[in-house]
Amino acid sequence: MPLGPLTRRRGITLIELLVVIAIIAVLIGLLLPAVQKVRATAARMKCGNNVKQWTLGMHNYHSAVGSFPYAARLTPRTPWPVLLWPYVEMTAHANVYDITKGFHEDPNTKAGTLNGVMAKPSPLYYCPSDRSPAYQKGDTYWRSRGSYAVNWGPVTEPIASGTALPAAFAPFGYTDFATRDKPRITKITSITDGSSNTLMMSEVLMHDDATADWRGDMLNDDEQCGRFMTLDLPNSGTDAIVRATFCVNKPPKLPCEVKTNGKVSARSNHDGGVNVSLCDGSVRFVTNAVSFPGWQAASTMNGAETLGLDD
Repeated sequence: MPLGPLTRRRGITLIELLVVIAIIAVLIGLLLPAVQKVRATAARMKCGNNVKQWTLGMHNYHSAVGSFPYAARLTPRTPWPVLLWPYVEMTAHANVYDITKGFHEDPNTKAGTLNGVMAKPSPLYYCPSDRSPAYQKGDTYWRSRGSYAVNWGPVTEPIASGTALPAAFAPFGYTDFATRDKPRITKITSITDGSSNTLMMSEVLMHDDATADWRGDMLNDDEQCGRFMTLDLPNSGTDAIVRATFCVNKPPKLPCEVKTNGKVSARSNHDGGVNVSLCDGSVRFVTNAVSFPGWQAASTMNGAETLGLDD
């Protein structure tokens, strides 16, 4: 039986291949922003959850001790996160920390190494929109950095002499480094503005590992460490650091200048604002466009202001 003519299979042409590649490129271009937006949203939510955990730790500490913790203590030198470790499921850290020693002393810190408990990282320290792990290796006492800070109010640290304010979280009359161990707030009942109207914590940005800069140095009791001020709106202003060694200017996100009275703004890598917590334990996202009077009013606890974060 005679065979018919062979049928030649037609291959794809170069033009057709280029068209397919172009279509795939367009689809990827459309998909990537959506994927990035989902990732950014997930990171912001995780960061907000970290703020929530620290805030609940504040309340658990209050229930156990009868007051909120101080921002930092001088003798021995102790930053606020150390006090909250037992209340934020960081018991392993708390169990090896010697509370009779300063954070910078052995065994809490092993000079020039990451072997001390102060240098042991934790997911609770870092906002996913920033880096992890992150350290402060700018001096001998290596330690973890962190993305979170307590509310110091609409005042500098130390508070400028003669400043009048209606009981911000910074202790009234705080004018020198030696008195920084006074509690930020004593009891929840002292918040006469209402716990749902009063800021507790916010996120801040961390500086580079190799610098001694105080931004993000929350495991340190020094000035401007582990606290934020509402003298500027979120993600705005120029931070003021009281010592030149600890002010490493890094525009546009971490600008700073050296001044006698320091301040650090709430900052984040999120698009358009920062995660904050209120004293009732709730967490919300505050935009950079929040009103300045409302932002400052939310940072005092008995100013009797009618404005708030929604104004």
